[in-house]
Amino acid sequence: MTTAAPPLDRARMLAEIAARPDFDVVVVGGGITGAGTFRDLALQGLRVLLVERSDFASGASGALTRIAHGGFRYLERGDIALVRDSVIERDRLLANAPHAVKPIRVVLPLSARLKGLVTAPLGFLRLAKMSGLPGTLAMRLAGLLYDGLAPRPRALPRTRLVARAGFPPRLRPLAPRYRALLTMGEGRIHMPERVAVELVEDGVVAGSGSVALNHCPLVEADGGRLTIEDRLGGTLHVVTARAVVNAAGAHADAVAALFGPAEPMTGGVAGIHLLVDAPEAAAALGDDLLFFEDAARRRLCVTYQIAPGRLLLGTTEAPVADPDAASATPDDEAYLLAALAAALPDLPPPSVVERIVGVRPLLRSSDAQLSARSRDHAVLTRAIGEATLVTVIGGKWTTFRRMAADAADAVLSALGRSRAIDTAALPIGGGRNYRRSDTERTAAEAALVATGVGPRLAARLVETYGSRAPRVAASILAHGADAISDDGRLTHGEVVFFAREEMAATADDIIRRRTDQFFTTADRAALARRIDGMLKD
Repeated sequence: MTTAAPPLDRARMLAEIAARPDFDVVVVGGGITGAGTFRDLALQGLRVLLVERSDFASGASGALTRIAHGGFRYLERGDIALVRDSVIERDRLLANAPHAVKPIRVVLPLSARLKGLVTAPLGFLRLAKMSGLPGTLAMRLAGLLYDGLAPRPRALPRTRLVARAGFPPRLRPLAPRYRALLTMGEGRIHMPERVAVELVEDGVVAGSGSVALNHCPLVEADGGRLTIEDRLGGTLHVVTARAVVNAAGAHADAVAALFGPAEPMTGGVAGIHLLVDAPEAAAALGDDLLFFEDAARRRLCVTYQIAPGRLLLGTTEAPVADPDAASATPDDEAYLLAALAAALPDLPPPSVVERIVGVRPLLRSSDAQLSARSRDHAVLTRAIGEATLVTVIGGKWTTFRRMAADAADAVLSALGRSRAIDTAALPIGGGRNYRRSDTERTAAEAALVATGVGPRLAARLVETYGSRAPRVAASILAHGADAISDDGRLTHGEVVFFAREEMAATADDIIRRRTDQFFTTADRAALARRIDGMLKD
């Protein structure tokens, strides 16, 4: 009996391109927006090619704070439409990708009571700028507005104001410095990179001969005639398309320039996160996310426990002309560490494990204050010979589905097609037929145990991969459940699965974008050597 090739079989897809190089649409950029647009267009019955110069979600789509949020802080400047879209899309992510996006409680300490009762409304009306967080009364009103923008039925707990006497035991050390805590529910994106990969697979499975390639940049364009380079195979392929979607993020201007002179559209903003060892702070936070002012009370920062004893801390904002040249500076590091020390004093200083750099492709703006720039998105269309170029820029990770839908609608309009499928309530990858209740999850785990997978491993597979867990379990049973990572959470069979069924080509693809090992492993270099050896076998 022959086993069917997995959807993301690189050799099969390259053969498909060679046999049929004419596509309805080519999507350039395999970040979260490009992956979402690829899936959306394929679902509409179009034949689509997605090309990504590196690995899927290897840019800003994997260098975020990993929180699906409604943008509570954008209320301060009156971005009601953006916040409304964001809370709707956040709740859709919790419903459509429950294996990857799970609820998290956000805790925001407040030190004043009456501050902002006048200036906060003026800021909301864009008539004034406020320095520092408003007091408890103004923030409670903002919380009520935030709750009111969320769709019904509610997916997350309501915003609450917790007085000093009611601080959770772990956070009691904050009591002398803060008057109250504002708490709200948001979504934690456990693996944003995996969401992108699953969107890509969904697009290929949708049919119509759609294919996707990572490590394959667009190198030349002449209208709708495109030359792409398969960097893994060392070959060039010429394809044609009636429409091209430029979803290259911070590189959107460079991609647009391949089709002829164009006005700059993006204003790259580098965001820096730190991964730090901070066991005492991690113990104090537990499962909560701390949203806090920096030491000078000018900007807001975020930290939470992303791995046992380790915090993800961010973020900074700095303009950057060349996205490939963005890097973390000593000043960035000092700023974030000082902000954390001011928020959680009297704790041992953390040690920096990694610096994470991502360049947000914000809409180009003359506003010198980076934090004031819009996080909304835009879809721009222009003719390129007989084809159409659709560029999608700006936005937030949380709203990628909406951005993808808007880009897809622009393509459909240009091609004279109508939308056949709405993606608003469409599950993503392992979110399809996800076992939501404890009883259902127990049954799913028992089904894996019955095939020969150990109970603890079965629980992790269901938690991580959702309804795709049986496929991963089959690879583990065929190729080995022996652990290859320090924490025992990465098996030989999973590495084989990532390589054969998710197009992982390098150790970095696996460590950073198919697993959480970037955050958890004690010796990433040693793990990379082990994985490299397996990939060469």
